Amino acid sequence: ADLYQLNDRCKKNPGHKNFIPVDRFCIEDLPEDYRDKNVVDFIRLVSDLTVRVTVNYVSDKRPELAPGGIRNYPGYNVRGKRRITVGTGIVAHVSNSANETCKCKDCINSTTPETNFAKIFIRTATHVVFDKLEAEHTTCNLFFDRGSRPNECSGVVALTGNFDAVFNNIDKDTCQISYMTHHLELADRLRQMLSQVAILGKTVFAKIPSHYKFKLKPNAMDRYPLMCIVSHPHGCSKQISLGRWTSADKLNNHILSYHYTAATCPGSSGAHIQVLHRFANQLDEPMSEEAHCGASVVKPGINYCNTCVGQYIFSTRLC
Repeated sequence: ADLYQLNDRCKKNPGHKNFIPVDRFCIEDLPEDYRDKNVVDFIRLVSDLTVRVTVNYVSDKRPELAPGGIRNYPGYNVRGKRRITVGTGIVAHVSNSANETCKCKDCINSTTPETNFAKIFIRTATHVVFDKLEAEHTTCNLFFDRGSRPNECSGVVALTGNFDAVFNNIDKDTCQISYMTHHLELADRLRQMLSQVAILGKTVFAKIPSHYKFKLKPNAMDRYPLMCIVSHPHGCSKQISLGRWTSADKLNNHILSYHYTAATCPGSSGAHIQVLHRFANQLDEPMSEEAHCGASVVKPGINYCNTCVGQYIFSTRLC
């Protein structure tokens, strides 16, 4: 219940005026230049793939300092303890078994383990799920679209316990967990969504004009590329926030940090960052690996995510 009290008392975004419940999102919520049915459908598909991540333990392996050595790494002071952390993730990939035996808890203890199963890959932030130990205490709720709690929303599916592997990148702040499931209808449903979002994403990019063609006043925020985040602020049901991608800073020889204005709250960490603009020199499909990291320390009111240098070559001249 504390999570929902925090939602009501939120100081970062009082009243959550800049969040749109996913079941109320419509074309009028978009800026005029982006009002297209394909854009709406694309965002809804991203929403369908978004999951709530709940972690009930803090690993004792968390480092003292975050990359760069400027601030403490989240959770360091409570490492090795039971504590609820909520975040957001997205279904990144689905694969079917191929000449494998399922290694879920039920199958390990069975004399006839399943050979017909699937793996669902969830991507979130490393500071949300740090390692394998935390993954053992993690639950991912799919389709939590309305209501105050997952058990009050019909159709919610929980992935928990039966994970196969965890891959993380502390510098980039991305983590991927693979879950084993015998629920093949769910796997097929998610696979179809991933296929649809890839196809529709290319259609959206083809329709949206280059930002260089926008004839707006100098220094107007509207000239910056539009982006959206679908997340679970404070662990509550999915919300959509829209904002602008404002700048990119090179942190070191490996990592770039991108900044944006879309509203986020505790619980938004790990959410997929979706740029709705063809503003990169070499970006022919939606960004696929970036996860919301948090609020910028040096730029008040601005949020950020990290990516690898060279992965995307962005135009730095946004005017």
